[in-house]
Amino acid sequence: MATRKKKISSRKTPGKKRSANPIDDALARLERDIPRLLRQLRSNVKDLKGQVDRARADGEKRWREAERKVKRDAAQLRQRLEKAIGRMRKGAKAAKARTARAISAKRGAKARPAKRKASTRKRRSA
Repeated sequence: MATRKKKISSRKTPGKKRSANPIDDALARLERDIPRLLRQLRSNVKDLKGQVDRARADGEKRWREAERKVKRDAAQLRQRLEKAIGRMRKGAKAAKARTARAISAKRGAKARPAKRKASTRKRRSA
């Protein structure tokens, strides 16, 4: 009789037997993978936190820029309004003076010259 060669296992650790239940195999593989998965999870959480911080900083920067622009626009509008109101008041005073002169001219009265501002110099006494 010829002697047969013993079949060699292709496994790295020949002492372990393969379990018959695939669920046990999957659980064993999961137990081995848990530390690596935890490291990956921590790394992903750290990366996500960095993204959130950058997004928050970017949002705050955009908010400050928008707020600055709104304040600048409001100041410009206020200045334009004040300027327009000033012109309207000056125009109203001039129109009122023109109307008063026109009315007195129609009545035959002599139109009065515009009042001069009082001089700040002291008058000489004689």
